[in-house]
Amino acid sequence: MGTEQSVRCKVPYYAPVVVGFSLVWLGGLVVLGFRWLRHDPTHPGEFLLVGGLLTLTVCIGLLRRRSVVRAVEFTKAQVRLESRAGVRTVPIADLRAVGVEHTGTTVDGYVSTSLRLDWRDESRSFDCSHDPTLGEALVRLLPSRVTVEERWDELQEPSTG
Repeated sequence: MGTEQSVRCKVPYYAPVVVGFSLVWLGGLVVLGFRWLRHDPTHPGEFLLVGGLLTLTVCIGLLRRRSVVRAVEFTKAQVRLESRAGVRTVPIADLRAVGVEHTGTTVDGYVSTSLRLDWRDESRSFDCSHDPTLGEALVRLLPSRVTVEERWDELQEPSTG
């Protein structure tokens, strides 16, 4: 990797909030269905309300999925934040610092790399696929005025909950 022109970090996407809300609305539909099957008094508006909220949650999840950053690519001139909806570029001149943090468990080893970007007017964080060489590659690629801080957290015991 001595003469690399860019460094790329992939960001896996999973929408736990959308899945959680969907399960709540789906559970509501199941409860209403059981009430209807037992001939308990239900109003058709209850089905419409819960079904509409489920549909709204799914639609919001689909729209949000398009705008979530899927990859961060560094070049000597810019940082590219890629999503399904488009690409946002930020000049390297606006980048102040980059934080790279590696985390994991004693069973699996290091499994996650978190990336924090500090610009003039904002800060963004991303949980990337684990890349042990990311910090070194960024130090070689980015100008010396951009602080690259890499930290390897102590491996944690896996939770049993």
